[in-house]
Amino acid sequence: MRFPRWAIPSAAALIASGMVLSACGQENGSKRGNAASGSKIAADPSKPASPAPSAAPTTLEVASVTKLGKVVTDGQGRTLYRFDNDTAKPSASRCAGACAKAWPPVWATTSATRVNGVEQTLVGKVQRPDGKWQVTLNGWPLYRYAKDQSPGDVTGQGVGKKWYAAAPTGKKAVALAPAKKKTGKWKGWTVVKAKNDPKFGMILTDGDGRTLYRYDKDTSKPPNSTCFGACKKAWPPAVFNGWKHLKLEGVSKKVVNFIERKDDGKCQLTINGWPMYYYEKDTRPGDTKGQGVGGIWWLTRPSGAKVMTGAGGGSGGGTGSGGGSGYGTGGGY
Repeated sequence: MRFPRWAIPSAAALIASGMVLSACGQENGSKRGNAASGSKIAADPSKPASPAPSAAPTTLEVASVTKLGKVVTDGQGRTLYRFDNDTAKPSASRCAGACAKAWPPVWATTSATRVNGVEQTLVGKVQRPDGKWQVTLNGWPLYRYAKDQSPGDVTGQGVGKKWYAAAPTGKKAVALAPAKKKTGKWKGWTVVKAKNDPKFGMILTDGDGRTLYRYDKDTSKPPNSTCFGACKKAWPPAVFNGWKHLKLEGVSKKVVNFIERKDDGKCQLTINGWPMYYYEKDTRPGDTKGQGVGGIWWLTRPSGAKVMTGAGGGSGGGTGSGGGSGYGTGGGY
């Protein structure tokens, strides 16, 4: 059956009405209707014909966005924005023409705007210069951004220092401050404790309970570290933060000192001349997975002596023939 040409809406009209056709020719969102269907709109010969907004109610929802927190989105998850050149008291939109093409207004329909996570009392509408009605949030007209391709995109944030994602209150969504890392009482201090391990006896840990190790390929007289590169990544050096920020428990100050590392110039803690390290596979306080790795990495007594119990008991699977992931006789780490 052939339809007369006037019965087939143009592509521009479909886009303006909020109806989007997929590659299969089906409407995106089967519940959304076309306000033009079933009604006739008299054309103004002095202006290009433009269809009325869809009769389907507009939806405002709240979504959490990385670095911005909670922002307002439409029913498809597209971020909604506000424009600094607009006003909220009284509500007024100043984005028209090319601006409105880049920042399509969120149209108000004949049905009440649906909300999910947004206070209904904050939602309103304002009549634009072209006579159409636009949704407002706390007085601010709302827009989408043409360059946002997918739900959750916020590429419009900060554009021109005038466009910002709308927060659920209608205010600007601003970048969240970086989360503060939880710090212990001794943050910035060097803390060395003697701990009674049920398997190995008295060993050294730091203030957070992380186990300290020594390395047979280092020297204590003179104190010197030979663990660099991949070795350093697997066995991070224990940092010495200065004498004024040193806290000892069960350890004599006489055995504590430091060296300046040759690779980065940082100060490394030493116990009786032996440089101290952590083990990357120790993920929890009290872990001792580095004991005996490669036959050359050892837990440390409060005196600086190595703990020989469990020699060769490394976790295995490391590089080299030493049987662990520390430097073995094969030269791996």
